[in-house]
Amino acid sequence: MLNGLGISEQEEAVYVELLRRRRMTVSDLAEVLDAPVAAVTAAVARLVGLGLATRDDDESHVVVPPDVGLGTLIAQRQAALQQVQGRLTELVEVYRKGAVSSAGEIEALTTPEQLSTWLDNMERGARQEVLAFFRPPYVLDGNLDDSTNALATYRYVYERAALDDPRAPAEIGRFLKRGYEIRVATELPSKMIIVDREAVLLPMLPDQTSVRPGFLLVRGQALVHLLVAFFERVWQVATPLRLTVTSVTEGVSAWDDVDVTLLTYLLSGMPDKTVASRLGTSERTVQRRIRRLMELAGADSRMQLAWYAARSGMIPS
Repeated sequence: MLNGLGISEQEEAVYVELLRRRRMTVSDLAEVLDAPVAAVTAAVARLVGLGLATRDDDESHVVVPPDVGLGTLIAQRQAALQQVQGRLTELVEVYRKGAVSSAGEIEALTTPEQLSTWLDNMERGARQEVLAFFRPPYVLDGNLDDSTNALATYRYVYERAALDDPRAPAEIGRFLKRGYEIRVATELPSKMIIVDREAVLLPMLPDQTSVRPGFLLVRGQALVHLLVAFFERVWQVATPLRLTVTSVTEGVSAWDDVDVTLLTYLLSGMPDKTVASRLGTSERTVQRRIRRLMELAGADSRMQLAWYAARSGMIPS
């Protein structure tokens, strides 16, 4: 759950235990977690370095309230993303004003035929990976869905608003069954497709609803590198989605599709009322299901439930 903030699975386990107990020594943490003292020592040192815990004179470690510690980390990551996003906007504006660029680095695709040809060539010619941002209104999603290349790996980030489209769950489900990695971000600046870290396709206007006024095909090494770095930053802080059903623990029945979809919506940041509307049920039913899942997982809070789901394979950790 917290790997997007640079926190490993071991460090997160230690952090969650500190949240439960508020204050613990390294030896006590190692005993509770049944983990090597050296590993716990390193994890605690890392948490202290990140500002998520402090050390007292009596060798105990005290957890920093998550809204303070994690809030600071998230704010720092968001500030970094805003800097990259600002640079992306500047680059698009430079092109739109007709600034001179190296020949062949940026090409304008202004007709449906040009766009279709390039998109097909990029997708089917992918040798390693395809990265994409999805945000409404849609222009390109159908093309991507029909041109999967079995040789490439796929990582897609959806803007949270995209989940309001009734087609989204089925679309995401198809992608996940094909082995794609899917994540959800609060907001994306633009649609974007990156193929093999060599070419990038993005619309001239962030909110355009058709091929016009056109798309930019970026192939200059410096520009592509910048856009790939931007994608990776967004990917790190986005919420992973997994809509398949797996057993939670041995001897405990698998969660059903509704449970997994419910948890996915909650992790994407939807409030209970919106989740209930999407599932076609009542807010009280949603809350009752959450309480049942917490009981199954032995969790005392929704945060612990999410952590447990990630550790159990319900969602990627």
